[in-house]
Amino acid sequence: MKNTKSCLQDKILKTVIADGKGIEVNTSSYRYGLSDLTPSRDILKLYWELGGQILTIGSDSHKPEHLGTFINETKQELKALGFKKFCTFDKMQSIFHQL
Repeated sequence: MKNTKSCLQDKILKTVIADGKGIEVNTSSYRYGLSDLTPSRDILKLYWELGGQILTIGSDSHKPEHLGTFINETKQELKALGFKKFCTFDKMQSIFHQL
């Protein structure tokens, strides 16, 4: 039986997916030495299991030296979770790229 938190996560992610929206994986977790991704691997796995496919990867570049850092590491993590593609956008249209 799912707990209240996981039911809420399901509901939120199902709404995101139904609305044709995606989520961003931010690479700053590497820079800050966090043990998990942002959002967490559990959230990303749930998103995938629910049918979510629109993912972007952001490097949270508040400094020039952070631009594009840890993108490849993040791609590998996403592949390990089952994702096959990530997105960029042009004029609000998603463009899928192979991981």
